[in-house]
Amino acid sequence: MSVPRIIRALPHGPISRPEAGIPVFATIHWANGGEQLVPAIATAWTRDAVEVTWGVDRSGLRSDWIPAEYVRRGPLVR
Repeated sequence: MSVPRIIRALPHGPISRPEAGIPVFATIHWANGGEQLVPAIATAWTRDAVEVTWGVDRSGLRSDWIPAEYVRRGPLVR
């Protein structure tokens, strides 16, 4: 099963990795123009990008670097 492409970021600069991942909400921007807000775990970050692990329907978990402005901590606010 193929998974549609998302808009990714390339990390630049020093990468920080916590001992344990941090729960976040990530806005996934699909290459077809759609957006999806998902619960995720931040596993690493730079100033401009965050590596998140998130679930894709029945496909399981995946990890992607996305722009930092697409990631939020705290309660979900729409």
